[in-house]
Amino acid sequence: MVAAMPAAQAQQARGDTAGPSLCWRFAFDAWSPPLDWSNAGHWGNADSSAAAVRRIRDSVYVKDPAATGNNAMTWHHNANGSLALLLYPPWWPVGVQVDFDSTLAGGREMLGTAVAMVANAAKSPSKARARAWQVPCGRKQED
Repeated sequence: MVAAMPAAQAQQARGDTAGPSLCWRFAFDAWSPPLDWSNAGHWGNADSSAAAVRRIRDSVYVKDPAATGNNAMTWHHNANGSLALLLYPPWWPVGVQVDFDSTLAGGREMLGTAVAMVANAAKSPSKARARAWQVPCGRKQED
């Protein structure tokens, strides 16, 4: 998988195998069509948008050192009961939805399809296969 995200801490419980004390690392196969910030209808560039979002989010959570500096994510269940995750990575700060369709390693690894959010509904969103796996929190992990 080509694009990886640093470990991020889960913010909402996911059954017995995920929760606020668990951290996840993410990787994505090649995006189709390739990610293109302006072609997706977004203004400016992803880096400045990510910095602005992070400043706002960190100012809201300034008294919670565990929240400041983290990339936000929200776990939820789809209508069919499958697990999904909305990520806000620095390289696509408007959001990436990952719908998981496979759980491996006793729930410590999941596979699914990621969709990068677009601002222009006339544009086809970029999609990629995604992998998430649990990692120890507070420790930088390399592939």
